[in-house]
Amino acid sequence: MNILVVKTSSLGDIVQSFHVLEFLYQLFPNISIDWVAEKKFASIVAAHPLVHRTIPIERENIFKWASELRKNTYDVVFDLQGNSKSALITLFSKAKIKVGFGFRSVREWPNILATHSRFNVNHRLNIRLQYLSLIAQFFQVPLPHQVGSVLFQLNDVEKQTLNRLMVARTGCQIMVCPGSQWMNKQLSLEVLIPFLALVQKKCNASFLLMWGNQEERQICEKMKEVFEEQSDIIERLSLPVWQNLMAKMDLVIAVDSSALHLCGTTATRSFSVFGPTSPDIFKPVGERHFAFQGSCPYGKKFEKRCPILRTCTTGGCIKGLSPEDLFQAFSVWWDRVLI
Repeated sequence: MNILVVKTSSLGDIVQSFHVLEFLYQLFPNISIDWVAEKKFASIVAAHPLVHRTIPIERENIFKWASELRKNTYDVVFDLQGNSKSALITLFSKAKIKVGFGFRSVREWPNILATHSRFNVNHRLNIRLQYLSLIAQFFQVPLPHQVGSVLFQLNDVEKQTLNRLMVARTGCQIMVCPGSQWMNKQLSLEVLIPFLALVQKKCNASFLLMWGNQEERQICEKMKEVFEEQSDIIERLSLPVWQNLMAKMDLVIAVDSSALHLCGTTATRSFSVFGPTSPDIFKPVGERHFAFQGSCPYGKKFEKRCPILRTCTTGGCIKGLSPEDLFQAFSVWWDRVLI
């Protein structure tokens, strides 16, 4: 069976949808899966060992890649994006059946004009299970009880980079990913550093400090000043190397970010802190992943994202957390998962 998956963006959304690959291979071991993604995200899709062919597209010219897309005829196309742009991709594709979200679930209603079979999903499910639900409903099978892990493929240069990073470290090895696209999702240093100090003492931990832009690097430099020999700032890595390095850690500490979603593809435990987004929707699936949810000081209620995520001037739901409360939750969870 030949399958095409249409999930073009963004990085976190693509990573969250990767579990459909394992699910499809569980259902059909001899399946072949191609994937359409925006060019800037194509490398992470191509690194997934279960993707046969990656078809990169450019937002500026969605017709340029049409001939490449139509080289193959597919048994089924799954449009996991659900917007108007992905509808054009689905429409151009050569497939016997085109599957997408139903009217109550689709992100942009014109998308339903490009699909033959449509299914609504429960928006209260974890986002990863929403993608899996679309697959399960189409093939009329139950949702999987658990999601697995995977190691992204590395080229020779990336393997050398990973080997250089694997120096001997004592104690518990913890990767710390403090950054997020939105400032209101990030912990303040006044909270993060004392919390990590308590974790370091409990676990005899050494920290790998990760960053994605200069502002995040400055945060890591300030943490390095505190933890000195117990920490290393890691230079920017390709996403496949970063994911493989995560897989060798004992724990990842992060906020709601692409880093956390990347950890969700590995077997490594994660402790994450959420404020203006729902961990029920966005936290990686499984007992090895724990999320602490901050409360809104203004009484805002939401199922998925806070309505003032981008405009809140204080970020009080996450900036106002106490290191002690975070550590207490961490300590109880950590002792439980180590049993």
